[in-house]
Amino acid sequence: MRSFLPRVLSALLAPALLLGLAMVTAAPAPPPRAALSVPDKPGLYQRVLTRPAARLLAAPGGAVLPGPPLPPLSVLYVFGRQGAQGQDWVEVGAAAAGPAQGWIEAGQVIDWHQTLTLAFTRTSRRDPALFFRDHDRLAGLLEAADLGPGVARLRAALKSAPLPADFPVIAKEPDTYIDPNRQFYLLPILSFESVYLASGHETMLLKVAAVTLQAGEQGLSAPGAGEAGSAPKPGPQDAARPNPGPAANRPVGYRAGVVFVIDTSISMGPYIERTRAAVRRIYDRLRGSPLGARLSFGLVAFRSNVDAAPGLDYVSRVVATLEDGRDPATFQAKVAGVEEAKVSSKGFDEDAFAGVQDALERIDWTGFDARYIVLITDAGALDAKNPLGRTGLSAARLRLMAQEKDQSGGGKVAIAVLHLLTRAGLENHDKAARQYRELSRWGDAGDLYFPVAGGAVDAFGTQVDTLGDALLRQLESAAADRPIEVPEGPKADPVARKTALVGRAMQLAYLGRETGSRAPRLIEAWVADRDLLDPSQKTLEVRVMISKNQLSNLQETLQAIFAAGERTQLSTKDFFDQLRGAAAALARDPDQVGPLQVKRLGDLGLVGAWLDGLPYTSQVMNLTQERWVARSYAEQQEVLDVIEEKIALYRKIHDDTDRWISLNPRAPPGESVTTVPLDALP
Repeated sequence: MRSFLPRVLSALLAPALLLGLAMVTAAPAPPPRAALSVPDKPGLYQRVLTRPAARLLAAPGGAVLPGPPLPPLSVLYVFGRQGAQGQDWVEVGAAAAGPAQGWIEAGQVIDWHQTLTLAFTRTSRRDPALFFRDHDRLAGLLEAADLGPGVARLRAALKSAPLPADFPVIAKEPDTYIDPNRQFYLLPILSFESVYLASGHETMLLKVAAVTLQAGEQGLSAPGAGEAGSAPKPGPQDAARPNPGPAANRPVGYRAGVVFVIDTSISMGPYIERTRAAVRRIYDRLRGSPLGARLSFGLVAFRSNVDAAPGLDYVSRVVATLEDGRDPATFQAKVAGVEEAKVSSKGFDEDAFAGVQDALERIDWTGFDARYIVLITDAGALDAKNPLGRTGLSAARLRLMAQEKDQSGGGKVAIAVLHLLTRAGLENHDKAARQYRELSRWGDAGDLYFPVAGGAVDAFGTQVDTLGDALLRQLESAAADRPIEVPEGPKADPVARKTALVGRAMQLAYLGRETGSRAPRLIEAWVADRDLLDPSQKTLEVRVMISKNQLSNLQETLQAIFAAGERTQLSTKDFFDQLRGAAAALARDPDQVGPLQVKRLGDLGLVGAWLDGLPYTSQVMNLTQERWVARSYAEQQEVLDVIEEKIALYRKIHDDTDRWISLNPRAPPGESVTTVPLDALP
């Protein structure tokens, strides 16, 4: 990311992001007309974001229309631009299809070019980010010889009140994690600067604005702080919520769900029994304890393709749900019949990804704040390229599904892998390790990949017990109102340490939900993208805001590319001829059908124009005919596999109704938005 962010930011003139337009009173609507297109990009519309106190006028320099000022960072489509009375004016509306609603002085809006948004990182190893009143105070602090004491003085002052009017810090990130999928907020970048620290790290100083959909806390803003002139007043949501005193911070309902996804192919019998024993051990320790109601187990068994080996009986089977695991006797009865297969699979790899997918999608995680999948196998996984695999997903896409999961009452699911390095799988170990390291990546914990040397049952049992003990310690800490401790030092067990890092992040996220942690309502301030004292820790991550219409365009275009690739696999030179026909079918402007030229995959539909507007390089969509023909059959198939994975991912995002936010009561449903990680783009 160090090399990526400067490239991202250097492409931005006035970076900004979508926000909703509140209901306004507009003049009688003229006949509908479409918003202005971006030059040379038909179908992509010009948009602007409002500054604080922006008002709609009936005409350039005319009367102010009835209604309150527009909310800061509202997104508006541009219908016209005009000079009048020595000023520039912009005609705007809430939806691309019209109608226009009024005029705003150009100085009150920011042209919206990109869809990048910054989000606070989910981590337990850094202090909350500080938002500074101006650039010079933040830069001066970072250049100071006494950086450590200087930061300590600021943080100490923030704990006392009142703060002086010229205090350098005007707000700080909440102490608990804010999930942007649940407490929606945006951090558009207004300007930036790259600096190098004495540690050798490159840090970006970012001028950002922040707005939430709900009224935020007054927080740390001193009187007169921020562009709005004062700290925001609490809204109705704040008045209705009890004052979150110390009792509100107690994680009374903090609960953990653990689903074992276990390979039940031939030779796995001893590990199945040892997993059962580990769960029995935990249940025995919890017997009679109030913590017993806070931990639940589930189990999914998987094998491989049953068409290739009918005697396997199943590819993946949910044996016990987390609801079953609430009662030890029920769970034990459910899993008692799990045994290894009687016949061998075709090939050494098993369909581990099918088991993980079922654990994510067929088990209800609602109400569980700490969410773990523990994959146990001695084989590699059937990935997206393998015709025997059921999911068509790669390790990266499956991990993305787990970490984007956002059911009610919880968030991301962490995947840990216990990989049995048996002698029989020696030639498979390296490939499987790469898959499982990718599958189990998690923030500052790195990956949750734990190999078991030699596949020894005793060593495996020790790791399973260590994992169980770590979860129990996390629950005990949460119940006692203590932060989950992370073991450090050379003697720290990697299973215990990494599990604790994940648990601490989940605990912070839980506290954020319970206490209503939110980003500040409105600030315009400077923040560093790395922790002030530990620049190895990122404070902000880059995400892309996308509307439902844009996601549909992405999916539709990728489906056309995939279909053309499937039809022309035996004649690669015909591939782009097929794409030209698809481009005509996807054209939104009938006048463009004749002269359409497809020189690269990104020329289809609106996707190429949209991606070209982002500081993002797409390896897939930038493929030209020459590069495509030069690829081998296997390399072409790899591209099609990636496209097929993206189509499946977009379908899941589209159908997840809970993650879509309607920012504008007057805009059509297709303009609802969500955010996705950069690596979700094609």
